[in-house]
Amino acid sequence: MTPDRQTIPQNLKRLLPASLIAGLIGGGLLALLTHAHTWCWGGIVCYNHGLIDAIGTFQNLLLGILSLILTGMLAVALQREARMKRDFAVLAGGVAGFTAFFVFELQSMITSVFGHGYAAGLSDVLSAICFPLANHALPLLAIGLSMAALATLGAFTVSYFRERATGPNDGATASRLIPGSTAAIILVVVVLPPIAAHAMLSAGMIEMNLNPGTAVSMMTVVSVERTAPDAIVITAREVPLASVLDPEAPFSVFMNGVNVSDASACAGSGLDVTVDPSGGLSVLKGSQAAWTGTRVLNNGTPVGVMVMLHGVDGSDLIVLNLMV
Repeated sequence: MTPDRQTIPQNLKRLLPASLIAGLIGGGLLALLTHAHTWCWGGIVCYNHGLIDAIGTFQNLLLGILSLILTGMLAVALQREARMKRDFAVLAGGVAGFTAFFVFELQSMITSVFGHGYAAGLSDVLSAICFPLANHALPLLAIGLSMAALATLGAFTVSYFRERATGPNDGATASRLIPGSTAAIILVVVVLPPIAAHAMLSAGMIEMNLNPGTAVSMMTVVSVERTAPDAIVITAREVPLASVLDPEAPFSVFMNGVNVSDASACAGSGLDVTVDPSGGLSVLKGSQAAWTGTRVLNNGTPVGVMVMLHGVDGSDLIVLNLMV
Protein backbone atom coordinates (compact mmCIF):
# COMPACT_ATOMS: atom_id res chain seq x y z
CA MET A 1 0.00 0.00 0.00
CA THR A 2 1.41 3.40 -0.99
CA PRO A 3 1.99 6.08 1.66
CA ASP A 4 -0.81 8.19 0.19
CA ARG A 5 -3.27 5.33 0.53
CA GLN A 6 -2.09 4.67 4.07
CA THR A 7 -2.83 8.26 5.06
CA ILE A 8 -6.40 8.21 3.70
CA PRO A 9 -7.93 6.35 6.70
CA GLN A 10 -5.92 8.53 9.06
CA ASN A 11 -7.18 11.71 7.38
CA LEU A 12 -10.74 10.43 7.52
CA LYS A 13 -10.41 9.75 11.24
CA ARG A 14 -9.05 13.23 11.81
CA LEU A 15 -11.70 15.09 9.82
CA LEU A 16 -14.72 13.14 11.10
CA PRO A 17 -14.98 14.61 14.66
CA ALA A 18 -14.70 18.22 13.48
CA SER A 19 -17.16 17.56 10.65
CA LEU A 20 -19.72 16.07 13.03
CA ILE A 21 -19.32 18.98 15.45
CA ALA A 22 -19.76 21.46 12.60
CA GLY A 23 -22.85 19.55 11.43
CA LEU A 24 -24.37 19.63 14.90
CA ILE A 25 -23.75 23.38 15.08
CA GLY A 26 -25.21 23.89 11.60
CA GLY A 27 -28.31 21.80 12.28
CA GLY A 28 -28.89 23.58 15.56
CA LEU A 29 -28.47 26.93 13.83
CA LEU A 30 -31.03 25.98 11.18
CA ALA A 31 -33.53 24.96 13.87
CA LEU A 32 -32.90 28.18 15.81
CA LEU A 33 -33.33 30.33 12.71
CA THR A 34 -36.60 28.57 11.90
CA HIS A 35 -38.05 29.46 15.30
CA ALA A 36 -36.63 32.99 15.07
CA HIS A 37 -38.26 33.41 11.66
CA THR A 38 -41.66 32.42 13.07
CA TRP A 39 -41.24 34.75 16.03
CA CYS A 40 -40.14 37.73 13.91
CA TRP A 41 -42.75 37.47 11.16
CA GLY A 42 -45.70 35.72 12.80
CA GLY A 43 -47.18 38.89 14.28
CA ILE A 44 -47.13 41.02 11.12
CA VAL A 45 -47.48 38.67 8.16
CA CYS A 46 -51.26 38.93 8.43
CA TYR A 47 -51.21 42.65 7.60
CA ASN A 48 -49.97 42.12 4.04
CA HIS A 49 -49.72 38.41 3.54
CA GLY A 50 -48.48 38.46 -0.05
CA LEU A 51 -45.64 40.96 0.34
CA ILE A 52 -44.47 40.12 3.85
CA ASP A 53 -44.72 36.39 3.30
CA ALA A 54 -42.63 36.74 0.12
CA ILE A 55 -39.98 38.75 1.97
CA GLY A 56 -39.95 36.27 4.85
CA THR A 57 -39.69 33.30 2.49
CA PHE A 58 -36.76 34.85 0.63
CA GLN A 59 -35.08 35.68 3.93
CA ASN A 60 -35.58 32.12 5.16
CA LEU A 61 -34.09 30.68 1.98
CA LEU A 62 -31.09 33.01 2.14
CA LEU A 63 -30.49 32.20 5.80
CA GLY A 64 -30.64 28.48 5.07
CA ILE A 65 -28.06 28.79 2.29
CA LEU A 66 -25.73 30.96 4.39
CA SER A 67 -26.08 28.67 7.41
CA LEU A 68 -25.11 25.60 5.38
CA ILE A 69 -22.17 27.40 3.80
CA LEU A 70 -21.07 28.41 7.30
CA THR A 71 -21.44 24.78 8.40
CA GLY A 72 -18.99 23.68 5.71
CA MET A 73 -16.61 26.48 6.64
CA LEU A 74 -16.62 25.37 10.25
CA ALA A 75 -15.89 21.78 9.22
CA VAL A 76 -12.58 22.98 7.76
CA ALA A 77 -11.86 25.73 10.27
CA LEU A 78 -12.11 23.27 13.16
CA GLN A 79 -9.52 20.95 11.62
CA ARG A 80 -6.12 21.05 13.26
CA GLU A 81 -4.24 20.74 10.00
CA ALA A 82 -3.71 24.08 8.32
CA ARG A 83 -2.70 22.40 5.03
CA MET A 84 -5.56 19.96 4.58
CA LYS A 85 -5.91 18.75 1.01
CA ARG A 86 -8.82 20.27 -0.83
CA ASP A 87 -10.52 16.94 -1.56
CA PHE A 88 -10.53 16.05 2.14
CA ALA A 89 -11.82 19.52 2.97
CA VAL A 90 -14.68 19.05 0.53
CA LEU A 91 -15.43 15.66 2.07
CA ALA A 92 -15.47 17.25 5.53
CA GLY A 93 -17.99 19.81 4.29
CA GLY A 94 -20.21 17.10 2.82
CA VAL A 95 -20.21 15.14 6.08
CA ALA A 96 -21.05 18.31 8.00
CA GLY A 97 -23.89 19.11 5.59
CA PHE A 98 -25.45 15.67 5.93
CA THR A 99 -25.09 15.87 9.71
CA ALA A 100 -26.86 19.24 9.71
CA PHE A 101 -29.63 17.71 7.60
CA PHE A 102 -30.15 14.84 10.05
CA VAL A 103 -30.11 17.19 13.05
CA PHE A 104 -32.66 19.49 11.45
CA GLU A 105 -34.92 16.59 10.45
CA LEU A 106 -34.67 15.16 13.96
CA GLN A 107 -35.70 18.51 15.39
CA SER A 108 -38.65 18.65 12.99
CA MET A 109 -39.76 15.16 14.01
CA ILE A 110 -39.49 15.98 17.72
CA THR A 111 -41.52 19.15 17.20
CA SER A 112 -44.21 17.31 15.24
CA VAL A 113 -44.50 14.61 17.91
CA PHE A 114 -44.19 16.58 21.14
CA GLY A 115 -45.23 20.07 20.06
CA HIS A 116 -48.99 19.59 20.36
CA GLY A 117 -49.39 20.02 24.11
CA TYR A 118 -50.31 16.41 24.87
CA ALA A 119 -48.33 13.30 25.71
CA ALA A 120 -47.22 11.49 22.57
CA GLY A 121 -47.53 7.72 22.32
CA LEU A 122 -45.34 5.17 20.62
CA SER A 123 -47.57 5.25 17.54
CA ASP A 124 -46.97 8.99 17.17
CA VAL A 125 -43.21 8.49 17.31
CA LEU A 126 -43.28 5.65 14.77
CA SER A 127 -45.55 7.63 12.48
CA ALA A 128 -43.23 10.65 12.58
CA ILE A 129 -40.30 8.43 11.62
CA CYS A 130 -41.89 6.06 9.11
CA PHE A 131 -44.27 8.37 7.24
CA PRO A 132 -41.61 10.71 5.77
CA LEU A 133 -39.33 7.80 4.87
CA ALA A 134 -42.13 5.84 3.21
CA ASN A 135 -43.73 8.73 1.32
CA HIS A 136 -41.00 11.33 0.83
CA ALA A 137 -37.77 9.36 0.62
CA LEU A 138 -36.61 10.84 -2.70
CA PRO A 139 -37.41 14.48 -1.78
CA LEU A 140 -35.63 14.01 1.54
CA LEU A 141 -32.62 12.55 -0.24
CA ALA A 142 -32.59 15.48 -2.66
CA ILE A 143 -32.76 17.95 0.22
CA GLY A 144 -29.96 16.15 2.04
CA LEU A 145 -27.75 16.18 -1.05
CA SER A 146 -28.48 19.87 -1.63
CA MET A 147 -27.59 20.73 1.96
CA ALA A 148 -24.38 18.69 1.68
CA ALA A 149 -23.51 20.48 -1.57
CA LEU A 150 -23.93 23.91 0.04
CA ALA A 151 -21.79 22.87 2.99
CA THR A 152 -19.21 21.54 0.54
CA LEU A 153 -19.13 24.97 -1.12
CA GLY A 154 -18.31 26.57 2.23
CA ALA A 155 -15.60 24.02 2.95
CA PHE A 156 -14.10 24.54 -0.51
CA THR A 157 -14.01 28.31 0.02
CA VAL A 158 -12.06 28.11 3.28
CA SER A 159 -9.75 25.43 1.89
CA TYR A 160 -9.05 27.53 -1.19
CA PHE A 161 -8.00 30.57 0.82
CA ARG A 162 -5.97 28.38 3.15
CA GLU A 163 -4.00 27.00 0.22
CA ARG A 164 -3.35 30.49 -1.11
CA ALA A 165 -2.09 31.69 2.26
CA THR A 166 1.63 32.46 2.29
CA GLY A 167 2.15 31.29 5.85
CA PRO A 168 0.47 29.36 8.68
CA ASN A 169 -0.64 32.56 10.36
CA ASP A 170 -2.36 33.73 7.19
CA GLY A 171 -4.14 30.39 6.90
CA ALA A 172 -5.35 30.58 10.48
CA THR A 173 -6.54 34.14 9.89
CA ALA A 174 -8.52 33.04 6.84
CA SER A 175 -10.05 30.19 8.85
CA ARG A 176 -11.36 32.69 11.39
CA LEU A 177 -12.15 35.65 9.18
CA ILE A 178 -14.25 33.95 6.51
CA PRO A 179 -16.61 32.04 8.87
CA GLY A 180 -16.79 35.08 11.15
CA SER A 181 -17.81 37.33 8.27
CA THR A 182 -20.43 34.81 7.16
CA ALA A 183 -21.84 34.64 10.69
CA ALA A 184 -22.04 38.44 10.77
CA ILE A 185 -23.93 38.46 7.46
CA ILE A 186 -26.36 35.89 8.87
CA LEU A 187 -26.98 38.09 11.90
CA VAL A 188 -27.70 41.10 9.69
CA VAL A 189 -30.08 39.10 7.49
CA VAL A 190 -31.90 37.82 10.59
CA VAL A 191 -32.37 41.22 12.23
CA LEU A 192 -32.66 43.83 9.49
CA PRO A 193 -35.68 42.72 7.37
CA PRO A 194 -38.13 42.25 10.29
CA ILE A 195 -37.11 45.57 11.86
CA ALA A 196 -37.54 47.34 8.53
CA ALA A 197 -40.92 45.67 7.95
CA HIS A 198 -42.19 46.65 11.41
CA ALA A 199 -41.05 50.24 10.90
CA MET A 200 -42.59 50.48 7.44
CA LEU A 201 -45.89 49.05 8.65
CA SER A 202 -46.03 51.51 11.53
CA ALA A 203 -45.22 54.39 9.17
CA GLY A 204 -47.87 53.29 6.68
CA MET A 205 -45.29 52.65 3.94
CA ILE A 206 -46.60 49.12 3.37
CA GLU A 207 -50.16 48.92 2.13
CA MET A 208 -52.47 47.00 4.43
CA ASN A 209 -54.69 44.42 2.78
CA LEU A 210 -56.24 43.20 6.01
CA ASN A 211 -59.51 44.16 7.64
CA PRO A 212 -59.33 45.20 11.31
CA GLY A 213 -61.39 42.22 12.47
CA THR A 214 -58.85 39.74 11.17
CA ALA A 215 -55.96 41.65 12.73
CA VAL A 216 -57.65 41.81 16.13
CA SER A 217 -58.64 38.14 16.05
CA MET A 218 -54.96 37.15 15.95
CA MET A 219 -53.97 38.81 19.23
CA THR A 220 -54.94 39.13 22.88
CA VAL A 221 -55.98 42.78 22.98
CA VAL A 222 -57.21 43.19 26.56
CA SER A 223 -57.43 41.24 29.79
CA VAL A 224 -59.74 41.71 32.78
CA GLU A 225 -59.35 40.85 36.43
CA ARG A 226 -61.30 41.47 39.61
CA THR A 227 -59.01 43.12 42.16
CA ALA A 228 -61.72 43.48 44.83
CA PRO A 229 -65.37 42.43 45.22
CA ASP A 230 -66.44 45.83 43.87
CA ALA A 231 -63.51 46.57 41.53
CA ILE A 232 -62.66 45.42 38.00
CA VAL A 233 -59.43 46.32 36.19
CA ILE A 234 -59.03 46.05 32.42
CA THR A 235 -55.55 46.12 30.86
CA ALA A 236 -54.59 46.69 27.22
CA ARG A 237 -52.20 43.84 26.39
CA GLU A 238 -51.69 44.28 22.65
CA VAL A 239 -52.79 47.06 20.35
CA PRO A 240 -53.12 46.67 16.57
CA LEU A 241 -51.25 49.05 14.30
CA ALA A 242 -52.55 52.59 13.93
CA SER A 243 -53.44 51.87 10.31
CA VAL A 244 -55.93 49.23 11.52
CA LEU A 245 -57.67 50.97 14.41
CA ASP A 246 -58.87 54.47 15.14
CA PRO A 247 -56.26 55.85 17.57
CA GLU A 248 -58.53 58.73 18.59
CA ALA A 249 -61.28 56.46 19.89
CA PRO A 250 -60.69 54.77 23.26
CA PHE A 251 -61.98 51.32 24.08
CA SER A 252 -65.72 51.08 24.62
CA VAL A 253 -66.56 49.16 27.79
CA PHE A 254 -69.96 47.73 28.64
CA MET A 255 -70.96 46.05 31.90
CA ASN A 256 -74.15 44.03 31.82
CA GLY A 257 -74.95 45.78 28.56
CA VAL A 258 -74.56 49.32 29.93
CA ASN A 259 -71.96 51.70 28.49
CA VAL A 260 -69.44 52.65 31.19
CA SER A 261 -66.53 53.52 28.89
CA ASP A 262 -65.57 56.78 30.62
CA ALA A 263 -66.65 59.07 33.46
CA SER A 264 -69.26 60.78 31.30
CA ALA A 265 -70.82 57.46 30.29
CA CYS A 266 -70.80 56.27 33.90
CA ALA A 267 -72.57 59.44 35.06
CA GLY A 268 -75.12 59.20 32.26
CA SER A 269 -75.89 55.58 33.05
CA GLY A 270 -77.41 56.49 36.43
CA LEU A 271 -75.57 53.57 38.01
CA ASP A 272 -73.27 53.49 41.00
CA VAL A 273 -70.03 53.00 39.07
CA THR A 274 -66.94 55.14 38.55
CA VAL A 275 -63.90 54.74 36.33
CA ASP A 276 -60.29 55.75 36.90
CA PRO A 277 -58.88 57.39 34.84
CA SER A 278 -61.89 59.42 33.83
CA GLY A 279 -61.15 58.99 30.12
CA GLY A 280 -61.48 55.23 30.37
CA LEU A 281 -59.16 52.68 28.81
CA SER A 282 -56.92 54.34 26.23
CA VAL A 283 -55.68 52.53 23.15
CA LEU A 284 -52.10 52.19 24.36
CA LYS A 285 -50.25 48.99 25.15
CA GLY A 286 -50.03 48.55 28.92
CA SER A 287 -52.72 51.11 29.75
CA GLN A 288 -55.18 50.26 32.53
CA ALA A 289 -58.53 51.46 33.81
CA ALA A 290 -60.40 50.47 36.97
CA TRP A 291 -64.17 50.41 37.50
CA THR A 292 -65.52 50.47 41.05
CA GLY A 293 -68.95 50.66 42.65
CA THR A 294 -71.93 48.52 43.49
CA ARG A 295 -72.70 48.05 39.80
CA VAL A 296 -69.56 45.94 39.40
CA LEU A 297 -70.02 44.12 42.71
CA ASN A 298 -70.00 40.35 42.47
CA ASN A 299 -72.47 39.24 45.12
CA GLY A 300 -72.84 35.78 43.68
CA THR A 301 -73.78 36.89 40.19
CA PRO A 302 -70.83 37.65 37.87
CA VAL A 303 -70.78 40.87 35.90
CA GLY A 304 -70.78 40.65 32.12
CA VAL A 305 -67.87 42.69 30.73
CA MET A 306 -67.66 43.49 27.03
CA VAL A 307 -64.86 45.56 25.49
CA MET A 308 -64.98 46.95 21.96
CA LEU A 309 -62.35 48.45 19.70
CA HIS A 310 -63.08 50.77 16.80
CA GLY A 311 -61.49 50.19 13.39
CA VAL A 312 -60.51 52.84 10.89
CA ASP A 313 -63.24 51.54 8.60
CA GLY A 314 -65.88 52.39 11.21
CA SER A 315 -66.32 48.82 12.39
CA ASP A 316 -66.86 47.95 16.05
CA LEU A 317 -64.75 44.98 17.08
CA ILE A 318 -65.53 42.99 20.21
CA VAL A 319 -62.19 42.07 21.78
CA LEU A 320 -63.50 40.77 25.12
CA ASN A 321 -66.81 39.33 26.26
CA LEU A 322 -66.50 37.67 29.64
CA MET A 323 -68.33 37.10 32.92
CA VAL A 324 -66.21 38.34 35.83
